[in-house]
Amino acid sequence: MPNTLRSPVLNGLSFDIEDWFQVENLREAIPRDRWNSCESRVGRNTRRILAILDRCETRATFFVLGWLAERCPELVKEIADSGHEIGSHGYSHELVYDMTPEAFAADILLSREILESITACR
Repeated sequence: MPNTLRSPVLNGLSFDIEDWFQVENLREAIPRDRWNSCESRVGRNTRRILAILDRCETRATFFVLGWLAERCPELVKEIADSGHEIGSHGYSHELVYDMTPEAFAADILLSREILESITACR
């Protein structure tokens, strides 16, 4: 006999919000000191994701890079205002195993402070 009282399907969905030039495999080709000169595409692409999630009545966690949040605070607000959770993707996109514990803590703290100031800890 089929179960007519089905529970909702629960899944976790998350996105790393960083720009195309910030991915690890481009680290040597586009060093951090050149990031400010690169064309940003993250806003347009993130808004496409937000529209799809809205149509599907789905919420997700968006792990936002602190460096990016400083430059695109309106995008972080838009994500939060759409009902999604904001998480930290660190500040500088450094690999944790290349950082000292102190540098890692400072990186995460800086990212957290930026994200909390934008979202007012929503």
